[in-house]
Amino acid sequence: MDMLDLYIITILKKSVTPRKMPFLHTILVGRRTGQAVQDTHLFQMQHLFGLVPNLKATFLEARLTKLTKEGTILATENGYIVQEEITSTFETVYPRFQGFAFQRLVFDFFANLRLAVQVVSNKQHKLNYYLPVIRDKKIQQFIKNWLSKQNQATLADSLYRELIRWFKELEVTRPEFLVERFSGRELMGYTTEQIATNYNQPKWNVYFEMLHELHRLFAVIKQQADEWTILRSLIPSELTALTTSAVQTLSLWENGADIETIEKIRNLKTSTIQDHFVEIRATQKNANVPCLPNEELIKAINSSDWHLLREIKAAFPELDYYQIRLAVVSRGGIE
Repeated sequence: MDMLDLYIITILKKSVTPRKMPFLHTILVGRRTGQAVQDTHLFQMQHLFGLVPNLKATFLEARLTKLTKEGTILATENGYIVQEEITSTFETVYPRFQGFAFQRLVFDFFANLRLAVQVVSNKQHKLNYYLPVIRDKKIQQFIKNWLSKQNQATLADSLYRELIRWFKELEVTRPEFLVERFSGRELMGYTTEQIATNYNQPKWNVYFEMLHELHRLFAVIKQQADEWTILRSLIPSELTALTTSAVQTLSLWENGADIETIEKIRNLKTSTIQDHFVEIRATQKNANVPCLPNEELIKAINSSDWHLLREIKAAFPELDYYQIRLAVVSRGGIE
């Protein structure tokens, strides 16, 4: 059993009720559907959301079949459930993930960092012609803009010092897994698969080890922004974490449009616009969104564990389901 198996099992255990493959795939890859955003917070597994964005549905299905044959999970008419008690849990091994909060930001940050290391290294060695390690045009443009704002005389030393500080101060367990992803001069970074082979480790163990360290770093940078000048500058806009459609809704809302006006402008259903605001509130815990319940109600709802929204509705009949969803996804945002 590797860490991907343990990740899947943990999601199933935290979901409480049986879950079918399409829903599991949505949670694992981080697709922000209304149901996924809601249930992720309802069952308090938002920190595990979207950790494997490139996982293929066919690959997940094969894994579920394997775990079923091994007797670890059981396939029922209503979905998969955990059958075998697992002593180790994914959360025990990796306690610092913040999947929903960081999600795409972390992946874009690491792409920015890898290209930045290559560009700075090659500039230092006066190499002007080379294939960029990241082909994504948005990432390349980001680094061009980033480079133009840096002090060229000190950039290489500053970047190096922050990377070393990261590995030392955060006591990164396997820094080689990260370092060997970097490219520079005649060296091209290894893929996760190559690193796993080189160190005789399962691919998914290496993958989650690297990702967990990136999440740990991300949290530290956000708390101590002034102390990580270079690495902080490689973090993309927080709007990156939102779906494009939610960003468009947020822009209209911030410019004074109410839900009804947004519906007409965007030609979308009320439920879709509400889904956007639930996503926005889930991503930005202090976001002011329409019809948000007061702080006391949010605290009251999140002080108990619920399995169904209708249970909350019965306890708080004065709220509609949209308001209940807003309260659920606000967990952790109000002290």
